[in-house]
Amino acid sequence: MKYKTIILTLAATSLVASQAFAQTGNEFTQVQRDRQDSVETATHQEALVQNRKDETRMADAKLDRKETKAKAKEAQRVENEANNAARESKNALKAERKAQKSRKQANSQAEKASAARDKSNKN
Repeated sequence: MKYKTIILTLAATSLVASQAFAQTGNEFTQVQRDRQDSVETATHQEALVQNRKDETRMADAKLDRKETKAKAKEAQRVENEANNAARESKNALKAERKAQKSRKQANSQAEKASAARDKSNKN
């Protein structure tokens, strides 16, 4: 009976002590939860801000890429036009040289024909 009383007393004491400790633990846990919630809220807000910054940077990078691509395309177009103009100029120069050569030959032939006519008329 004595053992039973001691065991029941110890059990009751441990039960009361555990409830008191559990309540103290809950209060401490609530403070910890509040701190944790505060930290999580701040972390979440920082993550949102970082995500917005990342999205903005990505949008800027895409815009820069698009602009660079457009500039490169325009530069390619200008280069092609310059190459075409240079080719046309080169062809025009060749055509002019050929025309001058033809005129020179025609003048030479005209002079020879005139000389032959004069010679034929003298005979």
